[in-house]
Amino acid sequence: MTRAIRYLLIATALYVVTFLTNIPDLDLWARLAVGSIFFQTGHVLRHDIFSYLPTKDLWIDHEWGSGVVIYGFAKYFGQYGIFILKALLVFFISLMVQKTISTCDGKSDPKKYPSVLFYVFLGFALFPGIGSLIRSQMFTYLFFTLWIYGLERVRKQERKILWLFPCTMLFWVNMHGGFVAGIGLVCLYAIGDLLNRKNPLPYLLIGLSILPVMLINPYGFALWRFVVEASLMARPFIVEWAPISLSGPKLAIGGLNIHYLAGFMLLLAMTLAAGCRSFLRREKEDWTRVIVLGTLFLLSIRHQRNAVFFVLAASALLYHQFDGLLDELRKVIAKALPRHSTKIQAVAHWGLGYVLPTIIFICIIPRLSHRIDINFQRYPVGSIEFIKRSGLSGNLATAFDWGSYASWKLYPQCKVMIDGRYEEVFPNDVFDVAIRFSEHQGNWSEALSRFHTDLIVLPKIAYSHDDLPLLPGWKAVYQDFVSVVLLPTDTHSESIIRPNFKNPAYSTEDLSKPIVGLDRTSL
Repeated sequence: MTRAIRYLLIATALYVVTFLTNIPDLDLWARLAVGSIFFQTGHVLRHDIFSYLPTKDLWIDHEWGSGVVIYGFAKYFGQYGIFILKALLVFFISLMVQKTISTCDGKSDPKKYPSVLFYVFLGFALFPGIGSLIRSQMFTYLFFTLWIYGLERVRKQERKILWLFPCTMLFWVNMHGGFVAGIGLVCLYAIGDLLNRKNPLPYLLIGLSILPVMLINPYGFALWRFVVEASLMARPFIVEWAPISLSGPKLAIGGLNIHYLAGFMLLLAMTLAAGCRSFLRREKEDWTRVIVLGTLFLLSIRHQRNAVFFVLAASALLYHQFDGLLDELRKVIAKALPRHSTKIQAVAHWGLGYVLPTIIFICIIPRLSHRIDINFQRYPVGSIEFIKRSGLSGNLATAFDWGSYASWKLYPQCKVMIDGRYEEVFPNDVFDVAIRFSEHQGNWSEALSRFHTDLIVLPKIAYSHDDLPLLPGWKAVYQDFVSVVLLPTDTHSESIIRPNFKNPAYSTEDLSKPIVGLDRTSL
């Protein structure tokens, strides 16, 4: 009975994480477009067709495989396909964490599985990485946890598992540029085992087996060069690439503003506490775990998006140490209340492991939605519909965050200035000019004079009426909740259709539609 309740609550936790967010990620549209093109042509697009700015000669799309998978689920299962794919990814990520927990500590009972509350906490700590509807990074998170599991088995002298790495790298290298995390993970394990005075030969064999496999991609060695350049690229305008700040960003939960990385910070505190306990008990250092977690911590401090990797590694590798922290509390209770300690621990086990998660789910589930929502408070749905229904066409200058959505909705009617594929498509000097326009920074209007533009969609959060005089020759003709449309002053706009941006019809989208007007000469 207890096992059935546990599995039911874990399934409920998976359901909550899957449907917790129903607003598409800003970059999802580019992934769907790539997938649509692949299903139409059977090829990977090698040159950009969506932007009117000067672009690189070769578009190295390091996420092309994830786009094909995401679009494939949408094509065959509709919008529910996206939820199904996310549920599968979250399930297998959690499964790999649990499998690693059962593997990494031989002294612990392999049948002692984490509590339901642990999975609830894990979902909370992973929210920065899995909180979006779906992102290509989630494939990297899956492979990353899978490789930690495999490497822990390698440490136990299990040589049969070596096949796992080249086989999964074949998919990882084509799904997301985060495959470099796998290479780094192998190197860290090799260094750690050297410090532990163990044979590093298995890691050398892994490295030799995955190197040729990484060349099996549409771009060959050029993909490696691109990933190295992208990893070292400065991204001052991208929040998730910024260093961790104690001031935010914030996440609203139950009326409270909680730090977006609160789960990471709590797990870090638990890691430090476990390390102190191990030091005081004079336990032998496991340099592999020290090297892996220390490196991931430093990478997290530098770029907050890396915090997810620390959460995955720490929760998998140190679970038994975290559980050991509770042993000290159990000893205190047993010493203070010897007659009642067993009952107190049983009540705490049921209360924290079953009752508390149930209360959390009861509070959250009624607020969940099973429909993907193109929210007008985040997307310029009215402005894009205004352009589409009015038959306006040409080069569209809009914000960085909206570029992919505008391309998905308007191609080939309009081409956009910039979108989330910036590191893949645009030369650095072109990107610098475009991002200044998007973020309203410095000489932001230079992009309009340097690159011919026919339409402008400005975000209200960045621009105001005071900026309009700085755009001579342009007039505002429409606005929705978050954006305003500008056209050249000589454009006749009296008969233009003006949609109601709150119309529920605009909050839905056919995610399986094909990209029409495809320029096949670009293949």
